[in-house]
Formats: sequence, C-alpha cells, structure tokens
Amino acid sequence: MPQLKHKVIAWDFDGVLNANVRDGIFLWMTTFEEDTGLSIKSLASYLFSGRFQQAMVGEADLHELVGSWAEAEGVPHRAGEVLDYWFDKDHIPDEKTLSLVRHAREAGAINVIATNNEVYRADWIEEMGFGEHMHDVFAAGRMCLAKPDLAYFRHIEEALGYRGRDVILIDDMEENVEAARRHGWDAHLFTPDNHDEVAKAIGL
Repeated sequence: MPQLKHKVIAWDFDGVLNANVRDGIFLWMTTFEEDTGLSIKSLASYLFSGRFQQAMVGEADLHELVGSWAEAEGVPHRAGEVLDYWFDKDHIPDEKTLSLVRHAREAGAINVIATNNEVYRADWIEEMGFGEHMHDVFAAGRMCLAKPDLAYFRHIEEALGYRGRDVILIDDMEENVEAARRHGWDAHLFTPDNHDEVAKAIGL
C-alpha cells in the first residue's frame, strides 16, 4: 500500500478530471456553431464578458442568462438546448486522472472536487458520475466563493476538518496553485501529460 503524502486531495474539474480543455479553449465551443447553427461568438461575448463569472459565484442564474441571450438572438425556445449541448459535449473524463483518484481512495485519501463551476454544472458533474469517486464536491456557485480567493480554501478546510499541508490541490491554473500554496496547502500544477508527476506528488 503506497504511503500518501496528504489526507485530502482536492481535484480541479475542468482540464484535470475532465479533459475538455485544449490550448486554453473549451472543446465544446469549437463545434457549437456547426452543430447548433447558433453563433458561438455571440454567445461567448454575451456570457463570458462577466455574466458567467457572476453565475459562477451565485450572483446570477446561468439558465436565466442563457435564456436572455437566446431571446435576444430570436431563439428563446433553444435556451435549454444550448445548456444541454454545452454540458453533454463537455463530458470528456480523463481516465488517467480518474485512475489516480481511485488508487488514492484505495490508499485512504479523501478525494474532493474543488471547482470554479456554478450550481447547474456542479449538479451535472455529480449526475454524470464524477461524484461517485469523491467524498464531496466543492463548487464556487454553491460556496459563493471562487479560486483563487483564499476564503475558498478556508471553506473547504472548515468543511473537512483538515488544513494546511494535510491538503494538496491538483489544478491546471497557475494562479490557483499559487493561491493554495499561499494559504498553506501543497499544490501541483496539472498539465495533460504529467499524470506520472501527479502520482509522485500525491505519493502513489
């Protein structure tokens, strides 16, 4: 049995557990226009210019935002379809990462998801099976806090009863890794080809 270095492993979702990001671009966006006939440029400029960030921390409702955009585009009946497409196309589990999660759990680690996702997508993450591997799912929309805010890390500590170097964050964003380290956690920057380094960082 491997000797793990941490009590808790906090896994980022997008780009870590879910291989849905390539060169900083979410893959669902690359096929959206061809598959739906709707403008990804219009959706992105409306949603990702601050509105999604509000939804991410519980200050706005993603369904309502997409509905407002769809109505402005003249396709109000397609708001639900847009979200269904987004979430379904975004389901690209990284099996190598999930294998590490399973081995860590077998070795006694508490695995949690620590993600900057709003509430609807947090629910979807659990419904699509990722939650089965986890002790808990900590999502920005539920917490009304987002990485790299240090209060995000304090919230997780208070919920789990572990703190400092008992916890390691695996994340693909440098600013989140740096923030976790400032807070006193261990942290490892994830890239798509460094699963062996992640295994070493967590003691597998």
